[in-house]
Amino acid sequence: MPSGKATSVEKWAEYLALRRRGESMWAASKNIGLSYHACKDAEAGKAPRNYVTAEEMLGAVVAPHVPEEEELCPEAQEALENIAVFARRYFGIVLQPWQVEATEKIFNLLETEYEEYVVINAPPGTGKSTFFAKVLPAWATCRNRAIRGMIGSHSQRTAEWYARRLRAEFDRSLPVKAELNDVRLNLAVDAEATLQQDFGMFRPDSSEIWRAEAFTVLQKDDTPLSQKEPTWSAFGMDSGFLGGRFDLVIWDDVYDPRKMRSAEAREDMRRWWDEVAETRLEPGGLLVLQGQRMSADDIYRYALDKVAPPDDYELEDFDPEDAPDDWRKYHHIKYKAHYDELCTGDAENHKPSGKPWPDGCLLYPRRLPWRRLRHIKAQTPERFEVLYQQSDIDPANVLVNPLWVTGGKGADGVEHPGCWDNDRDLWELPHGVSDDLFVIATADPSPSNYWAIQCWAYNPHTEFRYLLESYRRKMDAPSFLDWNHEQQSFTGVAEEWWQITNDMGHPITHWVIEANAAQKFILQYDHFRRWAALRNVQLIPHYTHSKNKGDPKYGVQMLAPLWRVGRVRLPGKQNTEARPHSLLLVNEVTRWNAEGTGSRTDDCVMAEWFLEHNLEKLYVPTIVNNRQWRPSWVADSAFSG
Repeated sequence: MPSGKATSVEKWAEYLALRRRGESMWAASKNIGLSYHACKDAEAGKAPRNYVTAEEMLGAVVAPHVPEEEELCPEAQEALENIAVFARRYFGIVLQPWQVEATEKIFNLLETEYEEYVVINAPPGTGKSTFFAKVLPAWATCRNRAIRGMIGSHSQRTAEWYARRLRAEFDRSLPVKAELNDVRLNLAVDAEATLQQDFGMFRPDSSEIWRAEAFTVLQKDDTPLSQKEPTWSAFGMDSGFLGGRFDLVIWDDVYDPRKMRSAEAREDMRRWWDEVAETRLEPGGLLVLQGQRMSADDIYRYALDKVAPPDDYELEDFDPEDAPDDWRKYHHIKYKAHYDELCTGDAENHKPSGKPWPDGCLLYPRRLPWRRLRHIKAQTPERFEVLYQQSDIDPANVLVNPLWVTGGKGADGVEHPGCWDNDRDLWELPHGVSDDLFVIATADPSPSNYWAIQCWAYNPHTEFRYLLESYRRKMDAPSFLDWNHEQQSFTGVAEEWWQITNDMGHPITHWVIEANAAQKFILQYDHFRRWAALRNVQLIPHYTHSKNKGDPKYGVQMLAPLWRVGRVRLPGKQNTEARPHSLLLVNEVTRWNAEGTGSRTDDCVMAEWFLEHNLEKLYVPTIVNNRQWRPSWVADSAFSG
């Protein structure tokens, strides 16, 4: 029971002195012999008269104390060096090896002199948000109180909740107690101390910001920060304005699939990411984009595909996945729920008590045991591959399995021949191929975006389709075909390709082009009609609509069997442009799915589909030698020398 006597001014002064030296409220009240609740009420604005008198008496003489590193207890010094010790001592969290490894990689990047960007993908249910939005920022702040950081999320409300939770840890008076069930499952333990107790006070005086969306921690010697930004700020994608520049930016689960159902919404997010989210770093700062993969065209894939090749390199002909590390903007740190290559099939390793990765095959056996994962894999394999294994796609849920392209034995024991001709360059046919073939070109045009154009040689006897060339680049109608009045000659891709194939002995006989674009950008020009008549080329308009595209027999799905049996042949000669050009098509067909959530673009897929959908309608020439006709006197003069 309370004694009924007022606490003396001297006791309040001793209490305040301890608080200003960095003691927690709980520790200071215990040392002085005061009621914790009375101290809490006093600091919450219900201060008794003697407390106010003690504050006036102390004034600014006793400043809040932030201890130097050498003043810290041995446990606190170890915690600053080891984030696993830090998380266990102050949060009661048992970190996994992947979290420790990710921390080491992150802080190595933070110490470089450049702006660094990193994508971290890990499966759900592994404590990502707690780690990246609470433990990691707290550790970074204890190591450097002058850091300026930002925590971002898909909404301002979620980001503020993260920041409020982080702020509460800096102001915590009592060590956190773990939930009994977490202790039983060995997921958490009781914390041993608070951050205030070991590292001194963090909450500044009333002149500094200490709000849910932004707060500034107390600096050494109570020195105010020279920068305008708080220590930590919270921002969401829906924030009206994202101001400030930061040393450490952490975007947590910024991709919300519920809001990214349309291509327009995904494009808006990419534009926002480029213009707003990425521009908030100070020189030498680090941006972390973390979350689980959602689809092959999510924001994580978009970031990972950002490359900066040399100025003389054709970016349109380049596959970002083949980029050297020094060309990439983002570093990639990826963790899978289950590592097949480490799995021995031992039941003990699949139990919650099994060893976590890298000593075992499960990333976090306690939270993601195999018993749970195998049900997810069996019921929704595409969800397992993307969400838990951090793959772009599930090979069973896309148009073309990557194994069909590379060749090899599948999980079902079937040997696939593959589609690469590793000794063939662009505009080359394999040695010994029959002359009874004809050449068709296809185009998926766009008035303002990229055109996908392809040239194919088709052999009716073997039914092999030889890709001769593949482009995907911005073009307009004159770039495709134009008439030069000064030189009295045709120019453009259509003429160049016809000349190349004519020299091969198999000139292009047909162009298959999407109907609306063909009518608007090609057929209106008189020079195209003259060119087609002179070169003996037919224009085949292709009509694309949802019913046509989704038809099981004549829709895009008709491409899959051709790739599976190796009838699509790709030029893949090393140290040439052949493979990069072919990969423009390969990267789309191996990610495309009927739901439209696979590849970001489908222009190259459509261009190939135009060929296959119209192939049976095209006239197959029977003349072996299709070289351009010349008068006899031209031929005679050529032989006469």
